[in-house]
Amino acid sequence: MIAVLQRVSEARVTVDGEVIGQIGAGLLVLLCAEKGDTDAVADKLLAKILKLRIFGDDAGHYVAPEFMCC
Repeated sequence: MIAVLQRVSEARVTVDGEVIGQIGAGLLVLLCAEKGDTDAVADKLLAKILKLRIFGDDAGHYVAPEFMCC
């Protein structure tokens, strides 16, 4: 299981033409889960993501001193 964080101006999830989730500007987590991944693996990855120190500056750019979370 791996995750990639991406800064977005907006994002949405569409299923069969219906928007089921959306956000404005922020961070999007792209997650790859594979057969055999367990809840424990997901919990560990979530803990890593939540501990990331990501700061926004006045220009709207994000700074992440540690940027790998796999």
